[in-house]
Amino acid sequence: MRHFFYAVYVFFYTGAVFMAGMFVGQMIEKARIARDRASLSAASENPRSSKAVVNISHRKASVTGKGE
Repeated sequence: MRHFFYAVYVFFYTGAVFMAGMFVGQMIEKARIARDRASLSAASENPRSSKAVVNISHRKASVTGKGE
């Protein structure tokens, strides 16, 4: 009977550690997403910011550097 209670303890402990890890991971992910959104909104409000997003999909120069 002692082994049964030990197994229940181990399953409870590993489940608690797993759930705590999931909770902490979600908190970190939400903080990262909020930080990314804040930096993008700040970049769109201030176009001269050093963190401004630059769109390079419509460059006039070709990849080889010879231009058009």
